[in-house]
Amino acid sequence: MTKAPSQLLQDEMDRIIDLLNRGDFFSFTSKETESFRKEAGSLYKKVKSVESGFLAIGLLGGTGVGKSTLMNALAGSEISSASHRRPHTDRILIYRHLQAPPIAAPSLADIPCREITHKSDAIRQILLCDLPDFDSLLKKNREHVLRFLENLDILVWVTSPEKYADGRFYEFLRLTPKARQNFCFVLNKADLLFQHKASSQGYEQLSDITRSFLKHINENDISEPILYHISAEDASRSGQPSPWNQFPAFRQYIFQQRDIKQIMAIKADNLDVEIQNYLSVFQKEAGCLERYEHILESAIIELENERPEWIQTGKDTFDLWLGKHITNDILEYRDDISSLLGPGYTLALIIQETGKRFKKKEATLSDPTLFAPPEEIAVSLRRRLEWLKDRLDHKILHINLPGSFRRPLAEILDVEKIYTGLGKTLSNMVSLHISQPSLPHFFGFRALQLFCYTLLFLFFFMAVGGETAWFEVIGAPGFTTISRLFISSIYTIFSAKGLAALISYILLNFLLAFRFYRSYKKTIKE
Repeated sequence: MTKAPSQLLQDEMDRIIDLLNRGDFFSFTSKETESFRKEAGSLYKKVKSVESGFLAIGLLGGTGVGKSTLMNALAGSEISSASHRRPHTDRILIYRHLQAPPIAAPSLADIPCREITHKSDAIRQILLCDLPDFDSLLKKNREHVLRFLENLDILVWVTSPEKYADGRFYEFLRLTPKARQNFCFVLNKADLLFQHKASSQGYEQLSDITRSFLKHINENDISEPILYHISAEDASRSGQPSPWNQFPAFRQYIFQQRDIKQIMAIKADNLDVEIQNYLSVFQKEAGCLERYEHILESAIIELENERPEWIQTGKDTFDLWLGKHITNDILEYRDDISSLLGPGYTLALIIQETGKRFKKKEATLSDPTLFAPPEEIAVSLRRRLEWLKDRLDHKILHINLPGSFRRPLAEILDVEKIYTGLGKTLSNMVSLHISQPSLPHFFGFRALQLFCYTLLFLFFFMAVGGETAWFEVIGAPGFTTISRLFISSIYTIFSAKGLAALISYILLNFLLAFRFYRSYKKTIKE
């Protein structure tokens, strides 16, 4: 089922208000958005009001073109008089039937208006609005009149043979924010062309003026205007107007029977012009967004082309960082020596404590800068992010997009923020790796250490026990021979021979510990 024009306009305004409430605009400030939202609310109320069954007609013209006479002729009785305009010629006069509702609109709050009621049934469903003479309006009053026009459905432009070529008439015409198809032009006082002249001369002159009038109208972007040449005074004083007088046709045009749908269509046409003017701002935004989308799409293509080089550069840089810094840092801060035994463990413990003493300040795993990427990674990352940011900025400026379109990109491509976030992520990953359980114990390595240290001790003990004592124990093992071996060992230790053996034993233990420590460090690095 086809929707009525008013319903289509309501749907359009609903979509606009929804977009404004979502705030998905780059170019608009919060103040501008609020202003557009208020304007949208005002237009929405106007759209809702198009269902009114009364037609509002405005008469515009210069001084002395006979608007009051024309309104009286339309009404079939005197509803307008010169006294209505005195003493305020800048006031809008609204003539309505006693049963017609007044024009109720927020825009009338500060516009000088005066309502005049009448009982003419001929214009019961029509509101006639007599606007001030445009050629006598001050700038402020002209703005009032232009704002009032938005409440009207049909505009009747009234002029006369003396004033139809007035440039101010067409200047005012161009300023009017209404649908051109609802304009009607009236050349009043045409009877002046027939006074004291032959009919042929009058018709010839009327034809020339009408043709010139149409030319002026066409030059102001109205291609097929509705135009009547009339004499309201001739129509009022005689029941049968002169043959050249088109007032009956004009009256029929104004008072033709219109049902609610026709009136709504006229109102919808006028509102559509206002809404299109309002939408032009959003159409401009849409055009900017389309160009913005094209920029982002081209940037994605460029990034896809640059990706292999970026990945390789990043891999090389991180490999260098991991090999040069992180591996050693992890081993240093992890320092698991539990797989070393005896002298090896003691040596590792001494090396740890010595290293800590020479450090100015010991870092902790909670320090976010402990394993931060080095400068070479920072330079590489910044160079590529800044290249991308500068590239997008250049494209935005090249196609004259508003500067506000650069703000979201600046937030997304914040080099310092991205670099800081990456440093924290890498630091957390390394810290997590360090805080994991210790490396698994090397059981074979531990057994080898135990075997070597035990064997070295046996050799030392055999050396200090003496050859004679050991042969006695082997030949006749018993308490006596074992006691002699023990006493002989103690005696030897405190001799020059025993001291040399002890020193040799300590040195051999140190050499074994150093070899095991170095072998262990090499193994865990791999």
